Amino acid sequence: MPKESGIAKSIGEQTEEDMKAADQLLYNFLRTGKKVSKAEASYREQQQKKHHGQIDSKQSSCDKCKFNLPAEQLCHIVEGHVNNEKGISKYFSPKGHGMLPGDIVWDFVKKGGEKLDYKSGRVINEATEGFKCKDCKYYMYSHKCLLLKGTLEPEMSCAFIVKMGNGIEI
Repeated sequence: MPKESGIAKSIGEQTEEDMKAADQLLYNFLRTGKKVSKAEASYREQQQKKHHGQIDSKQSSCDKCKFNLPAEQLCHIVEGHVNNEKGISKYFSPKGHGMLPGDIVWDFVKKGGEKLDYKSGRVINEATEGFKCKDCKYYMYSHKCLLLKGTLEPEMSCAFIVKMGNGIEI
């Protein structure tokens, strides 16, 4: 089962007019290479609340944000490591809020920015079923990607996958 953060950053209805302030921060990072500081993002680690002896899983946290890279405990827009379960910033952006990160990268590339390299794209060799390059609208049959430099195999994936039929029209 894919993590909620993987779903949040790859699935959803949207248009380019849906860009939010946090989405612009990702665009700025792509342009400058600089992320927002934890202080500027008001990043903090929350206390987990318990209801009747069980941890509240509805609490907003980094692992429920479309900008989260769960395996690396990193954020696309806030610098440094984040706590997936307890971390939160004022730029928390859940599924359905603003544009998908992959569509922001596409907008950046088509407006004259460079495609991302493997490291920036956080490429992995084997992905969760349903979240592989072959499932992404930016993957071409020639094993090329519209977002990333180089050749990608169908079983690979990256941090910017957008499932076919989701996000903006290309």
